[in-house]
Amino acid sequence: MAIRSSLRLHLSKLRIGTILLLLVAVTGCVSNTQRSGDLDAALADYIRLGQGYLQEGRRDQARFNLLRALEIDSRSPEANNVLALLYETEGEVDLAKELYQRAISSDRSYTPARINYARVLYAQSEYRDARDQYETAASDVNYRLRPDAFLGVGLSELRLGNVEQAKSAFERALQLNPNIGPALLEVADIAFDEREYVLALEYLETYELRTIDTPRSLYLGIQLARVFNDPNKEQSYALALRSMFPDSTQARQIQLEN
Repeated sequence: MAIRSSLRLHLSKLRIGTILLLLVAVTGCVSNTQRSGDLDAALADYIRLGQGYLQEGRRDQARFNLLRALEIDSRSPEANNVLALLYETEGEVDLAKELYQRAISSDRSYTPARINYARVLYAQSEYRDARDQYETAASDVNYRLRPDAFLGVGLSELRLGNVEQAKSAFERALQLNPNIGPALLEVADIAFDEREYVLALEYLETYELRTIDTPRSLYLGIQLARVFNDPNKEQSYALALRSMFPDSTQARQIQLEN
């Protein structure tokens, strides 16, 4: 009897010990999960605050929050992307490029950083690399600004002398967004250069309905008015160009032609 009682007591202690170990394990899992959730929430909050302050022009506050975000996750594509934008506003372009590259390497599907990186490359006349980045961005079928990515492809191709590829990219941009003014003006210009004057006029008229005049659009209007022998329209475009953009290259060109 004594042996049996001792055995029952021993088994009871084992069960209690096992239950305590399980409780510790479960508590640890909950704690770790909770900690991970708290960090994710803090990361998102810091990024959101950083974006808000940057949009308001409060760079110091934006920097503080974005650096705190990167303390939580140094590879966060969103935090690196926004901090890169901040550095761009301060003229630190090389540093911005590094951060865009880090954002892309952390998440190759994070298209906003890729678009920003392509834009900087284009501004620095690195057209081939810019085109490649824009093409990758354009392949993201769910990207909200996909028409802009195709526009970037087209502009880069033009700079590289690839007119047909540029035209194809502009047309794709317009298929996705018929109101994208820069693409309309580019295809109008290409059509004019290729002596497709009726098509050029159609594109220009669509451009004028959907966006504002620019020196390029007004000068193209003057050229087309000359082709179609419409002096009244030519005079109207020339007057608008001289009054709205008197210091533009196109306005000076008109003065030389007269």
